[in-house]
Amino acid sequence: MFAHAFPMSHARRAFCSALLLAATPVAAADNPAAELEAPTIEVIGTTPVPGLGTPVSQVPANVQVQTGKAITDSQATNLPEFLNQALPSVSISEIQNNPYQPSLHYRGFQSSPLLGAPQGLSVYQDGVRINEPFGDVVNYDLIPQSAISTMTLIPGSNPLFGLNTLGGAIEIRTKSGRHYPGLEAQVLGGSFGRKNAELTWGGSGETVDYLISGNWFEEDGWRDFSPTEVRQLFAKIGRETADSDFDISITNGDTDLFGNGVLPQSMLAQRRDQIFTHPDQTRNKMTMVNVTGSQWLNENTLFSGLAYHRDNKTRTLNGDANDEFEGGLNDGETGANGGAGFNDETAVNNRTRTDQKSYGVGLQATLLQGTNSLAIGVTHDRSESEFMQTSTEGIFNSAEDRSVLEQNTESLENSLTGETQTSSLYLSDTLSISEKATLTLSGRYNSTRVKTTDRINLTPPNLDGDFTYKKFNPAVGFTLQVSPALGAYAGWNQGNRAPSPIELGCADPANPCTLPNALASDPFLEQVVARTLEAGFRGKSGDSLRWNAGIYRTENRNDILFVGTTTSAGYFTNFGKTKREGAELGVAGEIGRFQWSVDYSFVKATFESSACLLSEGNSSRGQSTACTSDDLIEVSPGNQMPGIPEHHLRVSADFQLTEKWKLGGTVQSFSDVYALGNENNQHQAGTFSDIYGGGPRDFLGSGKAEGYTVLNLTTRYAVDSTWEIFGRINNVFDKEYESGAILAENPFDSAGNFQTNSDNWTKETFFAPGAPRAIWVGLKVKFGGKPGR
Repeated sequence: MFAHAFPMSHARRAFCSALLLAATPVAAADNPAAELEAPTIEVIGTTPVPGLGTPVSQVPANVQVQTGKAITDSQATNLPEFLNQALPSVSISEIQNNPYQPSLHYRGFQSSPLLGAPQGLSVYQDGVRINEPFGDVVNYDLIPQSAISTMTLIPGSNPLFGLNTLGGAIEIRTKSGRHYPGLEAQVLGGSFGRKNAELTWGGSGETVDYLISGNWFEEDGWRDFSPTEVRQLFAKIGRETADSDFDISITNGDTDLFGNGVLPQSMLAQRRDQIFTHPDQTRNKMTMVNVTGSQWLNENTLFSGLAYHRDNKTRTLNGDANDEFEGGLNDGETGANGGAGFNDETAVNNRTRTDQKSYGVGLQATLLQGTNSLAIGVTHDRSESEFMQTSTEGIFNSAEDRSVLEQNTESLENSLTGETQTSSLYLSDTLSISEKATLTLSGRYNSTRVKTTDRINLTPPNLDGDFTYKKFNPAVGFTLQVSPALGAYAGWNQGNRAPSPIELGCADPANPCTLPNALASDPFLEQVVARTLEAGFRGKSGDSLRWNAGIYRTENRNDILFVGTTTSAGYFTNFGKTKREGAELGVAGEIGRFQWSVDYSFVKATFESSACLLSEGNSSRGQSTACTSDDLIEVSPGNQMPGIPEHHLRVSADFQLTEKWKLGGTVQSFSDVYALGNENNQHQAGTFSDIYGGGPRDFLGSGKAEGYTVLNLTTRYAVDSTWEIFGRINNVFDKEYESGAILAENPFDSAGNFQTNSDNWTKETFFAPGAPRAIWVGLKVKFGGKPGR
């Protein structure tokens, strides 16, 4: 089948035949090393550096793969929204409340664009880890969704995917013109003033292929003062022969996002679409150049590699209540003007500038011997970050607006540089020990250096730091194809994460940071180590029914948590031991024109060590003799972690009404979640005093976001082979729900006026409100493409 410049050996023929049999009928190219660009779900990459794919049936985990077509057909705004509605054990919380800034939860681990979130997932685009170096955050607004060919969610602490792979890795492969020829364009519009246009154009010659994809998104938002604009551009050119495959791609993103965050319970009850304070603006400008390639050196050896450069500039503007007002000269509590308080310096605009440059290389050799595949690789990644933060004090504009009118001049708070470099050596050996059984052994050694330099305070104590973290992470897995209709898998693996520059610069509880403002000289943080054990079954009945069932358990040591001190400030700290365990059950099938699936996941994320955490908004503060302050709570083993729903049920159905018309629907149900700040699960509404003489204090809200169920509908009508009309209704029954919560203090009265006497401030549960019912319709056109892609 393959036209190589040299004879194909028995070893290579046997391995490639096994690969292609597992992947049939997707193998269309002559070079099996190029198949990862294809729109397939049977063969996936098991190392970030491009190499030979591995059949899903030989992966010792409940790996989940989706195609670009499935993402497009879902009409999801972004990748987290699609994962939330398509895959088990996935949920999102809209703490930031911008469609492109959700926090993604998977098996109790988080991937978020928000500094302060405990990052536990790594995200790769064509082999490049795109977690931002300054805080390991992921900017989902910079992922070119219309250019995605396949997306793989790999569970567990897989060491092959490097740093931050504590709970899993998301691997994105982009399209190529060879597999996605022709022109495809679509436009849509509807609720919240949303307008969106996408275009993808690709083609190929005998050996050269090309593709360009663009996305423009704009909306006013459903809440006050919450516009969004996203511009994405992706271009790739490649050369593929029977023995080589080389690609150069450029990704560019330019976004302007307003996310207006959580609302206190009292304000939420008045009007769900209002905001607490504003603006909360994030602007990103990013360009990434990536070069990937593979070459068969001989009949048994594939050599592959990548080199990349990524440049991202982030600017933020946050209008907040002034954390220094309480207890200050202008606070009425101090009697500065007879107890009435001054409306002066009550608010502050916090601005940050973060410039991040990342670059690196990766090299890998894949050696074939019979049905055994051994991959050996090295990677080196470096990054340079420049961070500057300023603040400008002022007052709030009005009760209806609550933006900041600046009174004073801009003040420089911090100026910091961060450098990280990681060198890694890894290997993976997949051995078919029989026709039915496969053993996988892998490991990765990481050496990471994190250096910070204070550009304001040049002498200690300051932000200077220089730490090195080293770790070898092993993994072992086993798969058994009991019969053509039944497979089993089991695996154990370990991963680690080194602290980022922002975490090392904000780790002192005596000097809390304003996400990430007001950095201070801080103590050393330990690296996080996660160990995962997973086992399960997967199978099918005939050609129309597929199912899976599995269990897992992950234990973390030295988790890095952000402990809040106010709505916008806090500090990072290590937490001794945490655990995530759960089960996943899924079944899918089709009957004639009717396709359906049901997925249930149970996720229990708990603290497994005792600790005292700062939580001034928790009603149980100051109730523990083990914690020697009235603003601390005691967390005990078994307490559930905030923000993680224990139960998630998803039921999806698609019905082909006619040959041209298709209707789909998804019902999702999530159980309740604890609010951030309620880590001990003991917060209650009411009036409480503490054992240290503080109080009485009033607390509003249960400290939970209640569970909810929503229904989303989609429809598509193919006018002909070229034109298609589509539409989507989100939250069909206009359910009022909240996807997350935080315990904090509200300084505004019921009319929205800032109260200049802090004695009148209320401690409330702040909620992340879900969007109301929304309707969008669009038009799609295709010329010259392959059917069904």
